[in-house]
Amino acid sequence: MKYASICIALAAIVAPCSFSGQATSQPKQAEIDSADQLFEVGKFAEAGELYARIEARNPKDYSSILQLGRIALLANRLDDAQKWLEQAIALQPGDADAKVMLAEAFYRRDDFQKGASSLNGVEVSTNKLIIS
Repeated sequence: MKYASICIALAAIVAPCSFSGQATSQPKQAEIDSADQLFEVGKFAEAGELYARIEARNPKDYSSILQLGRIALLANRLDDAQKWLEQAIALQPGDADAKVMLAEAFYRRDDFQKGASSLNGVEVSTNKLIIS
């Protein structure tokens, strides 16, 4: 009987923790989806606010950091774009999108040497960001 009481007490303690983890992950996914939808319809400022909130809660969230870099690049805020895109590259060095966008930021500054070196490891002949 004592064993059963201990198990029930432990279950009562652990259950709220597991449910709270589920509750916080749901709004996060909903927030990501909302930010993505805002971005897709061109509401970049609103999307940027949501991506910034996501990044503030999880500074290693690659997709929100990449999108913050993309939004900064679209707004021609090149210093911000460089900061976000370098963070994205640090998180996922093999992903080409952040490297291509960083090269674009350097290109807009007429820093062609840095732009070219940003493309190291990128297959430029097939990358959709370069070809399109």
